Amino acid sequence: MTGKISALDYAFAVGRVRALENYLISYQVFQEAAEAGTSDQALEVISDAGNFGEDLLAVKDAEELDKVLLKEKMSLDSTLGELFLEKELYHYYLAGDNPAEMVQQLNSCQNIFIKDYFKLRLDLANLKLFLRCRYLELPRSRFEENFLPGGWLEKKTLVENYESSLEELYQNFAQSQYIELWKLATEFLASNESFVILEREIENLSLNYLQQAKRITFGPEPLLAYGLAKSHELKLVRIVLAGKFLQLPVSILKERISQTYV
Repeated sequence: MTGKISALDYAFAVGRVRALENYLISYQVFQEAAEAGTSDQALEVISDAGNFGEDLLAVKDAEELDKVLLKEKMSLDSTLGELFLEKELYHYYLAGDNPAEMVQQLNSCQNIFIKDYFKLRLDLANLKLFLRCRYLELPRSRFEENFLPGGWLEKKTLVENYESSLEELYQNFAQSQYIELWKLATEFLASNESFVILEREIENLSLNYLQQAKRITFGPEPLLAYGLAKSHELKLVRIVLAGKFLQLPVSILKERISQTYV
């Protein structure tokens, strides 16, 4: 293909992605799988809803599960590599779950949808770092050294409030899109000494943002959103099925299940 690539040039690729989206697994299916009586029943629930073929049904333990999911991820990356018409956009997709890599790619990215997604993920990574450093009672310098630039949250604001109480910090986030995440994560951390809800809400915010691509008719954005949504789905499959193999309580599994793309 010669000349400047337009959004319309992605018509075929978007059509392919829309068809693939029909096989994405819903939140309700993961909840049902978590409630299944046995790991075999959970495997059947997820396999019936998704597009995994016989490989998933044959899985007997977490090690075999990881092999199947790795194969699925490699197939996904290969498919996206064929559909993206611009190699730099494919590289942005590959960086879409690695905040450190996002920092490297941010300045070169001209696509507003992708750039804003990177900014969101960098903010979420910094909030996670902020909470972990405080919880472990690490010096403020540790947070400063590992802060990832490029998001909307200012480093100066977080550094100046590093010793503030959770209530004071709550007020600082009152007008931001992160207020609900902060409230749920800090309350759960205080009562359970766990970052499970923080991890879940990070994924919820990320998926909520990516769902905007459903309204885009042509362009690379639906490809990126589908690829990241499918990658997230594979993580949820592992969380639920590995948990069933380990016979974890249903309540523990269900609180780890974040929202999905569909």
